[in-house]
Amino acid sequence: MTVGCKQAIALAVYITASPNSNILLPKPGFPWDMVHAIYRNVEVREYEFLREKDYEIDFDSVRAAADKNTSAILIINPHNPNGNTYSEAHLKKLAELARELKILVIADEVFRWTVFGNNPHVPMAKFSSTVPVISLGSLSKGWSVPGWRTGWIALHDLDGVLKSHKITTALKQFLAIDSKPATVIQAAVPTILKDTPKAFFERRQSFLREKSDVAFAKLKGIPALTCYHKTEACTFLWTELNLSMFANIKSDEEFCEKLASEENLVLLPGFNPMSHYLSMIKNWARHSIDMSVPELEVAFDRLKSFCDRHSKAPLKGKAANGLKQAKP
Repeated sequence: MTVGCKQAIALAVYITASPNSNILLPKPGFPWDMVHAIYRNVEVREYEFLREKDYEIDFDSVRAAADKNTSAILIINPHNPNGNTYSEAHLKKLAELARELKILVIADEVFRWTVFGNNPHVPMAKFSSTVPVISLGSLSKGWSVPGWRTGWIALHDLDGVLKSHKITTALKQFLAIDSKPATVIQAAVPTILKDTPKAFFERRQSFLREKSDVAFAKLKGIPALTCYHKTEACTFLWTELNLSMFANIKSDEEFCEKLASEENLVLLPGFNPMSHYLSMIKNWARHSIDMSVPELEVAFDRLKSFCDRHSKAPLKGKAANGLKQAKP
């Protein structure tokens, strides 16, 4: 058990690291992965995705990034922020590639219980007979209890590779000295995992599916923003900003800052210029969809108003919150 999935990520990097090793991380991905890799003095190398194939992993980019010092590849499935879920066939190919490269797979699967798209979630552990797998999870996303800070790390090691390299021992030693979730929550986890009714997840999935449909449709009416893949599991849409269409906005950070100031609407920029290690992708942004339909509609109306107002050919009469502009 770990204090949320963040500690599980830190632990996964810790127990797989060795002198001069590197780890393959997704671009884009969750910045905490990169932070903890750097904390452990592990070189970060990034692999990319094939947008035209619903954001499948670009295996050529994995091959290009890996070398004899690569310890592991970390995947996020379902992926945040891309919003896709990998098929069983794709994960099988990943396992075979990892075996060929002699690296293990770390699978962040925190969104596995919120899948509502066409691809059902397939645990990476299914392929642990092909390659050693470390899977990470938590209660926060599936049960909507982020404040519980309860996660886990599981080793799937049918051939005993992790044990022979003393990774199992390192895991136990780390947890013996580090903080853990509250014992009362730990005691409840087996029952939560076993006895949560299927209808609970179906309601959550239905809720997110509706919001994904609404948000994706709204984005189609905003020319400066493009979402290439409607999320099928996560609580965000990942959107590219066409900055050439704006008169006075030069970056995703500036876009998000002005949007918050003028419309009281917060998006997360895809790039953080304050830290090289927190960079993801320039000129992209994440939109949260985890709210009621009326709130979502208001949010996207404000977003459209903002984009219209700052475009190189603004619509006449538009201003903040839809108020009419005063004449100069």
